[in-house]
Amino acid sequence: MTIEVNRKLGYADRFALQQADQAIRKDITRALVELITNANDSYHRLEDANTPSAGRIVIEIQRRFNDSLLRVHDSAEGFNEADMDLKVGNYGEATSGFQEGHSVRGLWGRGLKDAFFGLGRGTVCSIRDGVFHRCSLRIANGTTNYQREKGVRSSRAIRRQYNLPTGNGTVMEIVISRPEIRIPQFDTLRRMIERHFELRAIMSNENRSVVLRDLDSRGKIKKEVTLQYKAPIGDQVLDRELNVPGFPAKVSLRVYRSDVPLSMPSEEGEYADGGLLIMSQHVVLGLTLLKFENNEYAARFYGTATCDYLHTLLKADEPVLTATRDGINWKHQFTRALKELIENELTPLVEEERKRAQADEQTTISKKLRERLNTALEQLNSIAMSELGKMGGGSGGNGGDGPEPPFMPASGFGFVPEYILLQTSKAASLTLRAAIPDKLEAGTLVTIESSSPEVMVLTPQVVIQPREDFTGVGQARVELEGRQVGTEAIITARISGLKCEALVKVISKKEPGRPPHSEKKRGGLFRDVRFDPRAEPKQRVHFDREKSQIVVATKAPSVAAYFDETGKGHEEPQGQVLLAELITEAVCREVARRGVENGNFLAPAGGQADAIQREYIRLQNQYAHRVHACFVDRQYRRGANVSDRKGRPSRAEMLQNAAVAA
Repeated sequence: MTIEVNRKLGYADRFALQQADQAIRKDITRALVELITNANDSYHRLEDANTPSAGRIVIEIQRRFNDSLLRVHDSAEGFNEADMDLKVGNYGEATSGFQEGHSVRGLWGRGLKDAFFGLGRGTVCSIRDGVFHRCSLRIANGTTNYQREKGVRSSRAIRRQYNLPTGNGTVMEIVISRPEIRIPQFDTLRRMIERHFELRAIMSNENRSVVLRDLDSRGKIKKEVTLQYKAPIGDQVLDRELNVPGFPAKVSLRVYRSDVPLSMPSEEGEYADGGLLIMSQHVVLGLTLLKFENNEYAARFYGTATCDYLHTLLKADEPVLTATRDGINWKHQFTRALKELIENELTPLVEEERKRAQADEQTTISKKLRERLNTALEQLNSIAMSELGKMGGGSGGNGGDGPEPPFMPASGFGFVPEYILLQTSKAASLTLRAAIPDKLEAGTLVTIESSSPEVMVLTPQVVIQPREDFTGVGQARVELEGRQVGTEAIITARISGLKCEALVKVISKKEPGRPPHSEKKRGGLFRDVRFDPRAEPKQRVHFDREKSQIVVATKAPSVAAYFDETGKGHEEPQGQVLLAELITEAVCREVARRGVENGNFLAPAGGQADAIQREYIRLQNQYAHRVHACFVDRQYRRGANVSDRKGRPSRAEMLQNAAVAA
């Protein structure tokens, strides 16, 4: 047969919108991922050419009743006319420099177009070698349209208008014209951008400065923050370079274990703290836990799996990534082999975690020891109350709802509660409470500080306001934000010689099945005694302020000599004596610390540490015998009166009691 027509396949306009919707999903964050990584790729190309660059990326949000604006500025290469026609005016061209071997994310040449069409329409304004160029993309009446204006000299007015004061640079602007698109609140958007897995390498790159701005209707800056991301705090548990079986490829696998559970990709998707970042030549391609995606025992693991061979396959147009940029296509023969290799390395780690969790579940103390501890806790809390005053029943942070007066710290000035868990993606606050006018006057300005830059105080100064429902009670709300999972920080309030502290720990997610502060409903400072084989063995015993528990480190050498992981060994006299000493140490030290910090015990300025040690020794001398009486059977204590034993008295005792003095 004779060929009648032989031409390039036509590109349907409707496909552009369908593809944009699949890639962007009407999500502003996903659109920003495309624009930010485009700017980052441009900086990478300059760096590969050893050309100095500012590395600055500015994101601007301008909310309007209709057609809100989204802009991304950079001071990188800039576009000339040919660049715009090729990179903006074509769909699917290899234009990022990826094929030439640059460490860039742009793989298909359509991310910018998808971002524009996914939210509405867009414009690219750029200065290159002193010439200003502008082009636009839109869909009008179902037809895609690319339009470029003739380049003009970049005057001062143009540079000022587009915030490109010197050199080359680009502004990518999206007009959010599609009515179904919703813009998140500024702080929510900031967290989403910082935590998106594809942007983490950029947010943690010391050669990049990424700024987010909130603009008013006139374009003036209302709010500006510098974005950053820090991986959770953890210990490295795996660092190996492995050959991928059947392929000329290697994978570098680095896995870390967090001391707190992390949100998993199955829970938070693109924003999860846990999981492995799949990387190739410094470009993040996916976030996954593979077959352990829904395995609770894998929730503490995170890290990277770097395999540059993925770039080799991508250059050969192998489908190792999904077309909608969702991550790795695990059905490809190479990625299947890579997946199996990584899973084999993770399996022992997850199995060890499972055994650890099961051991924790089995670490239960005997009924007899539990009864002894419950009796002892009453005595310990009696000691604490006699020294510190009423502790407020532990309700602490309920704000005084209902008829009961709100909890007031013993010193008349303190945080409620004294310990909180702070999620990275959630707002959190502490209540600062003061007795007025005894301690402070209403309207007093108090300074708030954090001991760690990874726990930010959003309200560095607060004003004590009187409560309307209870006289004599003033309080202020202290807003906090956690920046790095696993960080612990002391939050301090200072005013006129007064000082109080609260402990904050940043977590990724709340542990299921345990509502916050549920242990504190029983009242009293000391809620429980826990034998913990995972506790730091260098410290034999400590007080867990979060759970109000005395924790005995059963792996400490001097403890392991007498107790197993469940506390078995308490039946022996030496075990009873050691347990009494450990409890005495924890109780006296915590009461001394609280007493000094709350003002119950005298402490000169700058001498708090000496005062705590002084009171600790005093408390030991005053109360150690009472603690020993709770844990050590009477027959093991000198001077014990045999008649104090329970049960029927001996015959000798009855005869002695019946004797009449002559």
